[in-house]
Amino acid sequence: MERFIAKRLYGSDGSAKGGSRPAIVIATIGIALGLAVMIVTMAVTRGFRNQIRDIVIGFTQHITVTNYQMNFGTTEEPITCDEVLFMEMNDAKEIDHVQRFIHKPGILKTDSLFHGFMLKGIGQEYDLSFFNAHLTDGYIPLPSDSLKDTWIVLSQEIANKMMVKAGDKIDIYFMQNSIRARRATITGIFKTNFSEYDQVFGITDINVLQRLNGWDSNQATGLEIRLTDEKYLDKAYESVREIMNHSDARNDEAYLIETMEDLNAGLFAWLDVLNVNVVAILVLMLGISGFTMISGLLIIIFERTATIGTLKALGADNATVRRIFLHFATHIIGKGMLIGNAIGVAIVLLQQHLQIIPLDPASYYVDSVPMELKIGWFILLNIVMFTLSMLMLLAPSAIISRISPSKSLRFE
Repeated sequence: MERFIAKRLYGSDGSAKGGSRPAIVIATIGIALGLAVMIVTMAVTRGFRNQIRDIVIGFTQHITVTNYQMNFGTTEEPITCDEVLFMEMNDAKEIDHVQRFIHKPGILKTDSLFHGFMLKGIGQEYDLSFFNAHLTDGYIPLPSDSLKDTWIVLSQEIANKMMVKAGDKIDIYFMQNSIRARRATITGIFKTNFSEYDQVFGITDINVLQRLNGWDSNQATGLEIRLTDEKYLDKAYESVREIMNHSDARNDEAYLIETMEDLNAGLFAWLDVLNVNVVAILVLMLGISGFTMISGLLIIIFERTATIGTLKALGADNATVRRIFLHFATHIIGKGMLIGNAIGVAIVLLQQHLQIIPLDPASYYVDSVPMELKIGWFILLNIVMFTLSMLMLLAPSAIISRISPSKSLRFE
């Protein structure tokens, strides 16, 4: 009965009847815009976090292992990456992939320009999918033990500074006991828009740097470890530490184990600040939506005072009348949420496919606003929005209990 009466009050055409119609329209718009803003805010925050994390993981993976002594001096101290170590790593169920790398500082030089950078040597087991996805020109050769020519892949940022392109030759100087030089062919250019890495790193074959350092084929600066799932990070860290303790006993080497968050503490602190902003925006939008909804319901109650008196005179108790108006409010909230979902999802999809909102990569690490829509938090956001909106309407609906039938029937 309550639902039937509420529908009659709301109107068969889906619009409110009577003088309260402008208030209902405002309440509906408030809920729609509030939900749309919350959807876009959540999508942007999740998009930023995941896109930046993907770039960081692409450069460093989830966990990095290096020689502990290398962090306390200028000498390049390797770790031993033997077959036993790889077998133990691959046996850990949290670990998906393990790859060697060598970091060696150098100076790029042309006839008129020079640039200091970090050259990263990669082995045959290195997963190149991340760099291949960000290539803008050329290609990345497969590492090989038999080197004919030295190759290098540079970022677009470094290539622009050095005024070179794929196919050009460039000189690389390394400061060791004596200055050593290599002439390399630029085979590819990549661009991630992540300036902290783009302006620093170049890629080459690990064998080139092993020969420069005088290292064996099983020696490297460190290991990069990718996990099967990021939620296993803490457990994987313990597994890696246990494995490296075994390696320490075999090779008499001290190791430093760092997660991607350890290596990029400032960046992830910035992402945490974004989460605080999201909470503030969600609370603000929920407050605005709730305020417009409460205002609308109060107007409806005051306008329908005579109706309330009639219902009470016919025997309806306060709880029944309150449920009628809460059903009325449910129609408004439902319509507003449908509109808000449509607007929010449309904005997210347009941005994902057309990148209509650009950004400065130098400041935000991406060239357009990243948005990611996940069904889990989308449904949860709708449930929370509807539940809190209904809870906020319980207080104003209590006014119904104070309306006297004898007085309300004379109210026009």
